[in-house]
Amino acid sequence: MKAQVWWLLLLSLVALGVITAWRSAGQRIIPQCAEGIDHRIVAQVLAAAPKTASADAKATKVVGGSSIFVWSLDLNVLTSPQLPDRSQQASDENCHLQPGQRLLVRWQRTEAVVVGSQLEVTVRLRRPWGASNPHGFDFERWLIASGYAATGYVRSGRVREAPGVTPVRAQWISAVNALLAAEGLVHHGTLMALVTGDGGAVPAQTWERYRRTGAIHLLVVSGLHVSVLAVLLYALISYPLRLVTIAQHRAFAPLVGAGLVCLCAIALAWFTGLGSPVMRVALMLIGLWLLQLLPRRASIWRIWLLAALVSALLMPLQIFHSGFWLSYGAVAVLIAFFAPRSPASGSVASVIQAQGALWLGLTPLVILLLAESSLLVVPANLLTVPIMTLVTVPTLFVGLGIGFMQSIFPEAEGLGWLCTVALRVADFSLALIDALLNALLNTLPQRSSSIGYVSVATAVVALLGGLMLLLPLSLYFRAGAICAWLPLLMGVQSNVPPGEFCVRVVDVGQGSAAVVDTASYRLLVDTGPRFANRDVGRSNVLPVLRSTGPHHLNLLLLSHTDIDHAGGLSFFRAYFDVLPEIGPRDCTHGMSWQQDGVRFTTLQAKGLTSDNDLSCTLLLASDEQTAYLSGDISARAERRLLEDLPEHISLLLAPHHGSKTSSSMPFVRHLSPDIVVFSAGRANRYGHPHKHVVRRFTWEQSRQFNTATSGAIQWCSHRPDRVRQNRS
Repeated sequence: MKAQVWWLLLLSLVALGVITAWRSAGQRIIPQCAEGIDHRIVAQVLAAAPKTASADAKATKVVGGSSIFVWSLDLNVLTSPQLPDRSQQASDENCHLQPGQRLLVRWQRTEAVVVGSQLEVTVRLRRPWGASNPHGFDFERWLIASGYAATGYVRSGRVREAPGVTPVRAQWISAVNALLAAEGLVHHGTLMALVTGDGGAVPAQTWERYRRTGAIHLLVVSGLHVSVLAVLLYALISYPLRLVTIAQHRAFAPLVGAGLVCLCAIALAWFTGLGSPVMRVALMLIGLWLLQLLPRRASIWRIWLLAALVSALLMPLQIFHSGFWLSYGAVAVLIAFFAPRSPASGSVASVIQAQGALWLGLTPLVILLLAESSLLVVPANLLTVPIMTLVTVPTLFVGLGIGFMQSIFPEAEGLGWLCTVALRVADFSLALIDALLNALLNTLPQRSSSIGYVSVATAVVALLGGLMLLLPLSLYFRAGAICAWLPLLMGVQSNVPPGEFCVRVVDVGQGSAAVVDTASYRLLVDTGPRFANRDVGRSNVLPVLRSTGPHHLNLLLLSHTDIDHAGGLSFFRAYFDVLPEIGPRDCTHGMSWQQDGVRFTTLQAKGLTSDNDLSCTLLLASDEQTAYLSGDISARAERRLLEDLPEHISLLLAPHHGSKTSSSMPFVRHLSPDIVVFSAGRANRYGHPHKHVVRRFTWEQSRQFNTATSGAIQWCSHRPDRVRQNRS
């Protein structure tokens, strides 16, 4: 009973710590008055990486013969010497930045930015914010949980000539980066991530390759890597100690070796940013070591639970990161499977058993946290984990150790070739892993390589079923567990009644994308924007498409070819094997077809030259409701289309994101929509939607919604008065 009280007390402390830490993180966020104005600050660089780019997008541009990199910087504010410009409505003294606040900013710069350096810069910031879509990544929560007070960009600045005291961790990162750069390795960014835990320099193609195969956990300092290093270090320490100690004290050699390994694990956890996997291994190693010193024995479950609670107590905000749950969840699955059983004879059989157990037990949790799970995860891990564990990580750390030894002891220059060989072996092993993962990806079409996007209830039931499958239960219980797990393999079905339709406007920032569903027909109107290192079609539109209906598209309608509407076009062309398209060049004015009792009609203004005015727009009509998706047409095109548009429609996707050159008074008065949706980015530089446009729709008593504040928006014709907003 006393032990239960201690567990409850520890759990209460963790809960209190999480609540307090979240409130504190919220208080560190910059106030609204500090947004959109210039701040002159002195800050220290905690992390720096050139912004990665996709295969068909350039990450750099050349000006005067020099390449300008877009650097992603993690800054710690040291001082804010001047208040924001008072002429820009920032007279409140609380609007300036505070020392200790962390900023995530971009900087276009020709020279490299070194971790640990101090900058004198002028930045323009905004509060943490991210798109809000069904089953989409919550970037806003990630920013707050990571401790960032704001995001933004550097307008001007310089690196201080005489930086202050550089933190030890920053010196460590700079030294590792310099050593790897000196060797000219192909996978420099990936090797940096394996050592420092910072994946900012990993190329976008590499992230996507590992993500699609379920091997993304290998790209950071994982618990498996630390465990392997701990075993090697233990062997290097304990066995020599046994040889040099006298017989009666030889039993203490393992304890001393284990204690030193624990200290090294703690140091590595700190050097790599105290990530959940490394913290978990360090705490569990400490727990196992302490048990060797105590006369009592504790179950492995108690050690696991204590490590999780202590980890959450030390770093409360990490529970808002999926890595915390996946790290401890993976260990729980292995304990649940192997603790009641004897491992299979042979290491290969044990590895296969472990991968099978992880797939059954962890897949529901991965889907619950990340929305999808790769079907290639088992073969990918069977092929890559041995290489990464037995070759890449050991040779990488051996090479770095020899390199640092050279810098400390100049007389050891003769070992330089060993450093080069070890690092090049690690680099080559990553090339081998890339080849294996690419071969796996070619075995399945992209749209068939993952499962997921199910409801929370389905994922939770499957998680319970997966855990039951791991335990040594009777055949009847396992049959029930299989029935609970199998729904993960089933696709999402449409819930739209015949004769009705639903319009889901995706939150893509400053751009446009909408999914239209009938009982058995799916249509995508526009694909959202595309950025240098992120395809919004993949990150924002696809989760909405997969989580709201069948995993297919009957038609893609592209209103026009501007990047904010057509940015994800190449992704969807590659994702779907066969994808019928209608674009502005082959748009037929007045073309109409019917599906499931819903009429679709394309409308395009003629006789105009602007790409926006030639947008291929779509009119949807059921027996009682009408919706119009208007592209980027201006007032000139609106006048030409009025005679083809009905009066008083149910839903309007506002022209050109609510621009002042669109939504003219005759157009607004003629349509008089019940509901208007603006697809715009928060605090966008264009001022969309314009206040005059908002006023016109207000005069018509239209209900107005903006994806910038509401997130993804869903409206269905069979419930015309109900609008579902993803951001509550």
